[in-house]
Amino acid sequence: MEAFKGLLVLLNEPLIQFFLWVAVLYVIASIFVDRRISFWISTIGATYFWTKSQDPLVALRAWLIVLAVFTLILLLRYVFHLNVILFLKGKKRCPMCCEEAYRKAKVCPHCHYSFASEGEECRG
Repeated sequence: MEAFKGLLVLLNEPLIQFFLWVAVLYVIASIFVDRRISFWISTIGATYFWTKSQDPLVALRAWLIVLAVFTLILLLRYVFHLNVILFLKGKKRCPMCCEEAYRKAKVCPHCHYSFASEGEECRG
Protein backbone atom coordinates (compact mmCIF):
# COMPACT_ATOMS: atom_id res chain seq x y z
CA MET A 1 0.00 0.00 0.00
CA GLU A 2 2.93 2.34 0.67
CA ALA A 3 4.23 1.77 -2.85
CA PHE A 4 0.83 2.76 -4.24
CA LYS A 5 0.87 5.99 -2.21
CA GLY A 6 4.39 6.72 -3.42
CA LEU A 7 3.23 6.15 -7.00
CA LEU A 8 0.34 8.58 -6.52
CA VAL A 9 2.72 11.22 -5.14
CA LEU A 10 4.97 10.68 -8.16
CA LEU A 11 2.04 10.96 -10.58
CA ASN A 12 1.05 14.30 -9.03
CA GLU A 13 4.41 15.77 -10.07
CA PRO A 14 3.81 18.11 -13.05
CA LEU A 15 6.98 17.03 -14.86
CA ILE A 16 5.88 13.38 -14.75
CA GLN A 17 2.43 14.39 -15.96
CA PHE A 18 3.97 16.22 -18.92
CA PHE A 19 5.97 13.14 -19.96
CA LEU A 20 2.85 10.99 -19.55
CA TRP A 21 0.97 13.33 -21.90
CA VAL A 22 3.79 13.00 -24.42
CA ALA A 23 3.63 9.20 -24.11
CA VAL A 24 -0.15 9.09 -24.54
CA LEU A 25 -0.03 11.37 -27.57
CA TYR A 26 2.80 9.27 -29.02
CA VAL A 27 0.78 6.07 -28.73
CA ILE A 28 -2.24 7.70 -30.34
CA ALA A 29 -0.18 9.29 -33.14
CA SER A 30 1.75 6.08 -33.85
CA ILE A 31 -1.51 4.34 -34.69
CA PHE A 32 -2.04 6.70 -37.63
CA VAL A 33 1.42 7.78 -38.83
CA ASP A 34 5.08 6.71 -38.96
CA ARG A 35 7.09 6.39 -35.73
CA ARG A 36 9.35 9.39 -36.43
CA ILE A 37 6.44 11.65 -37.28
CA SER A 38 4.57 10.42 -34.18
CA PHE A 39 7.45 11.57 -32.01
CA TRP A 40 7.26 15.11 -33.37
CA ILE A 41 3.46 15.22 -33.23
CA SER A 42 3.43 14.05 -29.62
CA THR A 43 6.20 16.30 -28.33
CA ILE A 44 5.08 19.46 -30.11
CA GLY A 45 1.42 18.76 -29.34
CA ALA A 46 2.05 18.08 -25.65
CA THR A 47 4.23 21.18 -25.37
CA TYR A 48 1.62 23.36 -27.05
CA PHE A 49 -1.32 22.12 -24.99
CA TRP A 50 0.68 22.10 -21.75
CA THR A 51 1.84 25.71 -22.17
CA LYS A 52 -1.74 26.79 -22.93
CA SER A 53 -3.24 25.23 -19.80
CA GLN A 54 -0.41 24.65 -17.31
CA ASP A 55 2.88 26.18 -16.19
CA PRO A 56 5.18 26.74 -19.22
CA LEU A 57 8.27 26.27 -17.04
CA VAL A 58 7.40 22.59 -16.63
CA ALA A 59 7.55 22.10 -20.39
CA LEU A 60 10.84 24.00 -20.49
CA ARG A 61 12.32 21.77 -17.77
CA ALA A 62 11.12 18.68 -19.63
CA TRP A 63 12.77 19.85 -22.85
CA LEU A 64 15.99 20.57 -20.96
CA ILE A 65 15.96 16.99 -19.65
CA VAL A 66 15.42 15.64 -23.16
CA LEU A 67 18.21 17.87 -24.49
CA ALA A 68 20.56 16.65 -21.75
CA VAL A 69 19.84 12.99 -22.58
CA PHE A 70 20.38 13.56 -26.32
CA THR A 71 23.61 15.45 -25.60
CA LEU A 72 24.87 12.58 -23.45
CA ILE A 73 24.04 10.02 -26.16
CA LEU A 74 25.74 12.11 -28.86
CA LEU A 75 28.78 12.66 -26.63
CA LEU A 76 29.11 8.93 -26.03
CA ARG A 77 28.65 8.19 -29.72
CA TYR A 78 31.00 10.71 -31.31
CA VAL A 79 33.64 11.24 -28.63
CA PHE A 80 33.89 7.73 -27.17
CA HIS A 81 32.56 5.86 -30.26
CA LEU A 82 29.98 4.00 -28.17
CA ASN A 83 26.56 3.21 -29.62
CA VAL A 84 24.42 3.30 -26.49
CA ILE A 85 21.51 1.35 -27.98
CA LEU A 86 23.72 -1.52 -29.16
CA PHE A 87 25.62 -1.46 -25.86
CA LEU A 88 22.40 -1.81 -23.87
CA LYS A 89 21.31 -4.68 -26.13
CA GLY A 90 24.68 -6.40 -25.60
CA LYS A 91 25.54 -6.24 -29.29
CA LYS A 92 28.03 -4.68 -31.71
CA ARG A 93 27.90 -3.87 -35.41
CA CYS A 94 29.89 -5.90 -37.93
CA PRO A 95 32.26 -3.66 -39.93
CA MET A 96 31.81 -5.77 -43.05
CA CYS A 97 28.02 -6.30 -43.40
CA CYS A 98 26.74 -3.76 -40.80
CA GLU A 99 24.51 -6.36 -39.13
CA GLU A 100 24.23 -6.69 -35.37
CA ALA A 101 26.17 -9.43 -33.60
CA TYR A 102 26.55 -10.27 -29.92
CA ARG A 103 29.33 -8.32 -28.26
CA LYS A 104 31.28 -11.47 -27.29
CA ALA A 105 31.04 -13.01 -30.77
CA LYS A 106 34.34 -13.82 -32.47
CA VAL A 107 32.74 -14.24 -35.93
CA CYS A 108 29.80 -12.42 -37.51
CA PRO A 109 26.85 -14.83 -37.83
CA HIS A 110 25.74 -13.15 -41.07
CA CYS A 111 28.88 -12.74 -43.22
CA HIS A 112 31.40 -14.78 -41.15
CA TYR A 113 33.71 -11.80 -40.70
CA SER A 114 36.30 -12.45 -37.98
CA PHE A 115 36.27 -9.77 -35.29
CA ALA A 116 40.04 -9.31 -34.91
CA SER A 117 40.10 -5.82 -33.42
CA GLU A 118 37.62 -3.65 -31.55
CA GLY A 119 36.48 -0.22 -32.66
CA GLU A 120 36.17 -0.83 -36.40
CA GLU A 121 33.37 1.12 -38.05
CA CYS A 122 30.77 -0.25 -40.43
CA ARG A 123 31.87 0.23 -44.05
CA GLY A 124 28.48 -0.43 -45.61
